[in-house]
Amino acid sequence: MRRTARSIFVAAFVLLAGRGARAADAGASADAGAAVAAPADPDAPTVAARADRAEAHVGDPIRVSVVTVARSGVPVNLPGTFDLGPFSLLGRDETSEQNLGDGRIRREFAMRVAAYEPGPAELPPIDVTYLGPGGEVKTIRTAPIAIKIASLIANEPEPVIKDAATTVSVMEENRLPLYIAGGVAAAALGALLTFLIVRKLRARPGERAGPPPRPAHEVALERLDRLGAYGFLENADNRPFYFAVSEVIRDYLGARYRFDSLEMTTDELVAELRGHAGRELASFMLTEVESWLSACDLVKFAKISPTAAEARGALESAIRIVTTTRAAPVATATAPADPPKQEARHA
Repeated sequence: MRRTARSIFVAAFVLLAGRGARAADAGASADAGAAVAAPADPDAPTVAARADRAEAHVGDPIRVSVVTVARSGVPVNLPGTFDLGPFSLLGRDETSEQNLGDGRIRREFAMRVAAYEPGPAELPPIDVTYLGPGGEVKTIRTAPIAIKIASLIANEPEPVIKDAATTVSVMEENRLPLYIAGGVAAAALGALLTFLIVRKLRARPGERAGPPPRPAHEVALERLDRLGAYGFLENADNRPFYFAVSEVIRDYLGARYRFDSLEMTTDELVAELRGHAGRELASFMLTEVESWLSACDLVKFAKISPTAAEARGALESAIRIVTTTRAAPVATATAPADPPKQEARHA
């Protein structure tokens, strides 16, 4: 009798526990459904990013547009700085707004970027900030953009050899002897005409020589003046300016001291200038030129983006190098003036 009562009690307990578990599962399912069905932020704008090209070369400017559509009472903007990954910011364009007429405002934020390493690249998601109803700053991101960066040289990082074409047997007439004979005849005719022209020119009276070439410092100062006229941007990549101004100074030093400087490294160029130190180049100027070229190499090869003030200072130092080391003007000898004629005195 006791065993029967105990069995009935255990069965009732198991039945009640099963019902409680099913009720707990139903409550959990209801909570999960409520979380999924929770509405999104009604103030969040829709954002999209696009580029004006899917492929570009190294250093080519790429226009990127971030388009947002938000309610008219929701301020939307881009942060002052953001991560562009392998791309560098060249500058920002003016923001445009358009009233869509249904209580929404369309804004387009435009910028110009460039990449300096070939290969497939991805522009990271760009943060877009907006204000919530309580004045809190919220953020939403655009989707990333894939852009292929092509190299400016023929050899890509991983070149692929084309498949060999099948050979085709073709019978053709051998005209090589005819071509050789024609080439010899043309060369002989060219030599005869050259001889006659030179002979005629030598028989002509001497003509006045043309003007001498422009001094190297005048050409360099003119090129530096054109670079300075472009101006400097605070939030832009000023490395291309350093490439140009460094090439101007290297070209000037080679023309000033009569050696080929464009294909030399900084160490080779400075070693060549040391041969002119003391005679045509002061030692303190040699030190300044070496420091200036090393600073330009650091910008070019270490991927350091200088500020507008640093770029302007590099231009001023380049102008000072040219004006300090320019050649002294050669004094031209003038014929002595005729002595004043004395009037004849009559006795």
